[in-house]
Amino acid sequence: MDTGNVSAIISAAAGISGVLLGNSFTAIKDWVIHRSKRQKDTAYLAIIVVSHLDRFATGCLHVALDDGTRYDGRPAGRNEEENVPTVKPPEFQPLDLNVEWKVLPQNLMYAILLLPNKREQIQSRLAGLSDFDEDYPEHSDYFWARRRDYSELGLEASDLARRLRKHAGIPVKEPKAGAWSRDQEFRDVIVRIDDERKEAERRIAEYR
Repeated sequence: MDTGNVSAIISAAAGISGVLLGNSFTAIKDWVIHRSKRQKDTAYLAIIVVSHLDRFATGCLHVALDDGTRYDGRPAGRNEEENVPTVKPPEFQPLDLNVEWKVLPQNLMYAILLLPNKREQIQSRLAGLSDFDEDYPEHSDYFWARRRDYSELGLEASDLARRLRKHAGIPVKEPKAGAWSRDQEFRDVIVRIDDERKEAERRIAEYR
């Protein structure tokens, strides 16, 4: 092979290498920019959605603590004769939020977007209970179901907020030992309602 051919081959190889190297730099640059944008979108989404999830969970707690009576223990209905809800169920409309949902893992995104459906399912069940409720004026079965279902929904919303914080690298603040905890309040409500139901079933069994 003569000197001219060698020079041509070297020049061609250098040119190809230059093109490949240039493309590699471009690809790396695009990846860095995309990664940076994705991180920013994830952080922004987490801040916005976590605040809405926390607000929704707190609203669920208000429902979970609502037994149909006023602050003094008297029935909240007209003329203080009947237990009626004193707070409205909270709403959570994630698709109204201006965030980039695609940055989330599929399972986390799906669980968050499914919360409104679970709320509607609860409301449908409660509507059915209300239509066939003969337990006037306490409406015990209705309020047991309402309080317990919203306790479970609130716990789920709280857990999703915690998972979202961890995914986005936002610090998760856990309550100190002995301090009041919203999640523990939910769990306490569930335990109390289950105990009340068992006691009511025991009394009915004895009566029969």
